[in-house]
Amino acid sequence: MWLILIAFILHFTRHGIIFPFIPLLSVKMGAGPTTIGFIVGAFSLIAVFLSIPIGGLVDRFGVKRLMVFGVVCNIANAVILLHTDTVLKLIAAQLIAGIAFLLHVVASQTFISRLPDASRREKGFGWLSFGGAAGLSAGPILGGILVDRFDYQVAFWVVLVLSSGGLILLGLKNTRDTAPPRPSYSLLQDARQVRAMAGDPKVMMILFFTFAIIFAASLRSSFLPLLLRAEGLSEFTVGLLISVFAIMATSIRLIFGRLLDIFDRKKILAYSMLAIILAVGLIPSAASVAGFTILISIFGLGFGMTQPLSMVMISDLTNPTRSGLAMGLRFTAIMLAGLLSPIILGFIIETIGLSPAFYAAAVVVVLAGIRMFILRPDLIPDRRQ
Repeated sequence: MWLILIAFILHFTRHGIIFPFIPLLSVKMGAGPTTIGFIVGAFSLIAVFLSIPIGGLVDRFGVKRLMVFGVVCNIANAVILLHTDTVLKLIAAQLIAGIAFLLHVVASQTFISRLPDASRREKGFGWLSFGGAAGLSAGPILGGILVDRFDYQVAFWVVLVLSSGGLILLGLKNTRDTAPPRPSYSLLQDARQVRAMAGDPKVMMILFFTFAIIFAASLRSSFLPLLLRAEGLSEFTVGLLISVFAIMATSIRLIFGRLLDIFDRKKILAYSMLAIILAVGLIPSAASVAGFTILISIFGLGFGMTQPLSMVMISDLTNPTRSGLAMGLRFTAIMLAGLLSPIILGFIIETIGLSPAFYAAAVVVVLAGIRMFILRPDLIPDRRQ
């Protein structure tokens, strides 16, 4: 597990260096809000269609092989970024980065979801989320320093070095034996299993919840950096504030397992969603760095609770032998939100303005909360023993 955690931190650190500055780099290339939305959304485009097949491939071929291929994609992404001088090359880099992200997340979550003990699963998801958040805490700060003091090229060279560090996964024992082997890979069979999972209203509730949270959280990689720059903040300050989001998400994940022991899931879900709604809705009204810091901190705390809880709930509802498919289905919801959020919000910005995009994202989370807590509270799943 520790090799996976180290690789996860390296992956998210290099991702953290890149993602806050993709919209800023797009502006330098002359892109408008709608085009920026498509560039940011390209990260999720291929992953929307590959999440479920890759989940099945993890079940068939094991965690190691899929994660190593993800490392290779990260290296390719860094090489393309070093030679990016057009919007098309930037989109190509985003597409490859999305595949790498998908492989790392689905494979590692599958590994954790197969742990037999409920407490170990919950703590494992908490540590995995902590590793990702730690990388996202360090990455934007490091990226901001590199871009401010040097340029984008130096930042991308550092990304290449960190990407290559993921090759430590070559020392990971293959994990096909952690789940009963399947005789052969069948996309049709996996499609039937996915349809059966999607037919469970509890699974669909978790997917809608996950979609809504990511729809709002995608602002940090799309239009939150633009909002901060529009307020006259430097690239370093933008990176620092994006890191504040991740630091707060990291801090809450350190005690996530303990929170699950103390509070029931409904309370954690309610508090986390309320934090996101308030923060996203108020961020456009912040008039100072201090105001942005407070609201982004609240945003990070809310987000930090939702993601490990989403992983735990989807894991509790599915058979461990199909954990790869389950995580692939969840990741499809994540990537779909990551694709649609910048495109839809970019269109809103183009036609109405920057602030309404944040209000729209908050409304999406409100709708998910209404479904969960008012219309169908019975769909929140119980803990799997």
